Formats: sequence, C-alpha cells, structure tokens
Amino acid sequence: MPREFPFKLAAVDLDDTLLGPDKRVGAPNGAALERLQSIGCEVVLASGRRHDNMLPFCRGLALDGFVVSCQGAATRHVRTGQFLHHATLDPLSAAEVAKAGLERRVTVMYWSSQGVCASERSPWVQRYEADCDDPVPVADVNEVLHRPAEKVIWAAEPPLIASLAPHVRRRYEGRLNVIVTDDWFLEFTAVGATKAAGVAAVARARGVPREQVLAFGDGNNDVSMLEWAGVGVAMSHARPTARAAAGMVAPDGDPETSFARAVEGVLKAALGGGGGHRTPPPRRDLRETGVVAARWAGPAGLPL
Repeated sequence: MPREFPFKLAAVDLDDTLLGPDKRVGAPNGAALERLQSIGCEVVLASGRRHDNMLPFCRGLALDGFVVSCQGAATRHVRTGQFLHHATLDPLSAAEVAKAGLERRVTVMYWSSQGVCASERSPWVQRYEADCDDPVPVADVNEVLHRPAEKVIWAAEPPLIASLAPHVRRRYEGRLNVIVTDDWFLEFTAVGATKAAGVAAVARARGVPREQVLAFGDGNNDVSMLEWAGVGVAMSHARPTARAAAGMVAPDGDPETSFARAVEGVLKAALGGGGGHRTPPPRRDLRETGVVAARWAGPAGLPL
C-alpha cells in the first residue's frame, strides 16, 4: 500500500534554486515541482523578488495560492492580492538607510508595493533589470520615502559591499535585517521580514504544522526558512550559510538541476525505495544531541 508523503507544504526559492541561469524553469525542475504537487504537497514560491515580478512564474507553473516576496516582507495571494503577512520598514529607518547609502555614494534602490526605483543608473541596476526583467526608473529617493518600503538595497562593487556589511550589521542589530544577497547587493528589511515569517504565515493559514513544511533554497536570504522548516534543503551550490542552516544538501551535479535532485532525495528519504515511510525526527531534538546540522539519514547517501 502506498505511503503518505509526510510534507504538506514546500517553500521554494526562485533564483538559483528553481530557476536556471537563463531565469527559466528547466524541464527536470518543473517535473520535480509537479511531482511534489501530485502527492499532495502545496508549493509556495519564496523569493527576494517583488510580488508582481513573481506572478509570471506563478501563472506559468499554475500556482494559484500565496507567494512570499521581498525576502518575506509580503505574503500575498496570487489572484486576490490578500495579504497574510506584511512587514515594511518603518519610515524613519527607511529614510535613515537611504540617506546613509547616498552619503556613501552607493546606488540606493527602494522597493515598495508600487515598484522599484533607483537613485542612479548604474551597472548594478542594469544587472537587476536583466536578471529580473523588471524596469527600474531613476528617481530622487527622498521623494518616494512616503511609500512604505518593503526593502532598501545598497548596490556597489562586491569588495565594497563586503567591507560595509559587518559595520552596518552592527549598527542596525536588533532594528533591521541586513543581508548580502548577490555579492553586489546589501539588503535592508524590517525585523519581521524574513522568508521564515512569510512561509509560516502560509502554513498557519493552511493549518499545516511546521514539521510538515519543506523549504528549498541556496542563498543567505534563505537561511531563515531553511532553519524554520521541518526539513530545509540546500542546493548543491548553496552558500555556506544556507548549507549550514539546512538539514539536507542536494547531491553534487549541475547547479541548474540541483532542485530536481533535492526533491528526488527527499522523496527517497521520506517514502523509501521500497523501505516504507520514514518520518524525520524533530529538528530541535537532533540539535540537542550536539549534531552541528540536523541530519535525517535517508537512503542514497543523502543526509537529512
């Protein structure tokens, strides 16, 4: 008799997880997504992209539920626009961050529900536009501060971002989340704006306990949801922080199909290759044993 898959919700990052270098969903990853859905696991996209920029992917994948956008600043329904979670920067903090960025002569990008604008035309803005197919007008950032900010970004050469990040994290500790996403982006969000918070809002609305949630990601901004989920799965090419936060890491191979390999590993570990249904022990209990990264020993050499 077929065993029931123990996970009811899967949060999936977009860029460099579900999407390949061409910013499309390749056939293996698309098939893996459909496989999860076919066994009763709802898929929720969770990205640093803004809500409207994620909608074409939802339509292409026939996803008609909630999406987590802007690093978890917003959780909104694809069709109705209903908010389950919305954590914007307070106006004073948004203004302070924008002003500090301008003083340091970095490009400041300002995200609101109305779109993205930038303080100047720079290579970093052009790269964002190319990667996300999302035009960014140049504007006086001081004139848009009345719009609630879902996030503010400083964009600059990677060495400068790397040197600024430790200082800025200390300055805003406890007040804001400060994350290096791409090496040229330093992102500021409200404390409540994390992918974990956004995914948790969907889980509560669906009545799905945390233990029945999967999360798939590769970046620094995925760490919170990889840690929060019942099982977090990092891509084979993931950043060290994401690998450390996850309970499972996809096998090595082509980064473009890492998500497909990760899903296959979860299916084998959960349902077994004829070995029956195996439910992972709670992450908390594993951490209490002293294991550095929670691991559920699944078949095919895939630690979870």
